[in-house]
Amino acid sequence: MIQIPENIRPAVALLAKHHFWLLSILVPLLLLPLLFAARGGLQAQIVSSQGQIRGKLDAVQSVRGVEPHPNAGWSTQIDADAVRIRRDTLAEWQKFWDSQDFLRVWPRELGDDFLKAVAALKPNGRLDRNLLRRYQSTVPEIVRQLPARMGADEAMGDDRKPAPSGTGREPAAGDGDRERRSRALVSWNADDQRRLLRSFEWATLPTNPQAATTQVVLAQEELWVYGLLCDAIARANKDAGGAYNAAIVNVAELAVGYPAAQEKPGGAGGARIVMPKTAPAANAGQPPDVEPTGAPQGGSAGKPPHPRFGGSAAGPLGGADSSSGVEGTPAAAPDASLREWIYVDFSGKPLSAADVATSPAARMVHLMPFVLRLTIDQRRLDALLADLAKAPIPIDVREVRINAGGEQAPVTGGVGGAAGAERKADRTNDMQVELRGTVGLATAPSAAAVGLEAPAPAAPAATDAAATAPRRPGLRRHGRRVTA
Repeated sequence: MIQIPENIRPAVALLAKHHFWLLSILVPLLLLPLLFAARGGLQAQIVSSQGQIRGKLDAVQSVRGVEPHPNAGWSTQIDADAVRIRRDTLAEWQKFWDSQDFLRVWPRELGDDFLKAVAALKPNGRLDRNLLRRYQSTVPEIVRQLPARMGADEAMGDDRKPAPSGTGREPAAGDGDRERRSRALVSWNADDQRRLLRSFEWATLPTNPQAATTQVVLAQEELWVYGLLCDAIARANKDAGGAYNAAIVNVAELAVGYPAAQEKPGGAGGARIVMPKTAPAANAGQPPDVEPTGAPQGGSAGKPPHPRFGGSAAGPLGGADSSSGVEGTPAAAPDASLREWIYVDFSGKPLSAADVATSPAARMVHLMPFVLRLTIDQRRLDALLADLAKAPIPIDVREVRINAGGEQAPVTGGVGGAAGAERKADRTNDMQVELRGTVGLATAPSAAAVGLEAPAPAAPAATDAAATAPRRPGLRRHGRRVTA
């Protein structure tokens, strides 16, 4: 037994006598805080569980409120919405096509019968052989008009003297037979001009009618794009009083379509920083890491041959009209080689003929690549890019390279001797710029392409057939709508 000291025995006895009342006070003081803490945790759990339950109930209610509710009639409503979206897509496609009516103007030099035939031309259609030969013989002279359109002297033929551009003063009296000093605002490299002309000088046309028609249609598309870029250069120089204050004074290279297509667009997979090297004289002004655009095809291992740019017309393109025995069903696309690498996708990757035929995006818009290497006053570069960006035809500049060749390009190809030296000396703000991008060309709207059935042709009425015939989308030109 524990011995309790005598001095505390009275206190212990007092506690033993009144322990009940003491415990009745201490126990609540200890238990109540614990009870309140436990109750608060339980209340938080209850609130959390209630929130989860309400969330599940709201989700169920939202599903019940969906219109149309997934039930027997749900698929019918979804199909109706899909048809509405397809119709809206076709309507926007039609607006895009109509917005480019002003561009699809075929040269009047081809004659009214040609314009009438091409206005009635349908996709994969064929033009008369005589009309194709007329285009073949006429297009070189049309190409020769491009230099004057940008404000440069034409130098496409070795035996031809530069033609007056119409943008400068006439030669001074007393020049005699001496070589006249050019007054053109822009100097377009003569070699590049001849390269361009050669792509439109065809010794023969493909014997297959569809391939020959495709060659003509694609060539005209290129001419439209060349014209757009030439007009942009002319607009950049519209306020110039002469070559001394023109924004653009030299065009070293202008190419669209196949010559401008890059196997690795934007330098993908290659070095992005290149130390300039001393280039051979033949490639002066070319970037050290880029193959010259105008070089014959085949220099790149991945670039397919093209009949118009140094390739061979192999297969159905150069042979007779091939068919599978079923009317209107060719055994193989006779114009496939003509469509190789003419267009690119939205990332800049060249499209094969099969890609152009199957890609949904390519069926609605043809993105034609272009490259433009020029000498420009660096203070006017922003204005040129802004002008291209606001063009009515979508022109997307994807790559801008400043002095890509490592040094400023000399002004050549139309201005020589003292005139060229004087121009270069006076223009201390010039720099060489290389622009690469795409031009978006609308294609003819097709209901079948968006999953809609083509409307049945209306029965002819008793009135004049010309008044009741459905209108073809295209350009109204002198009473005639012209389409490609």
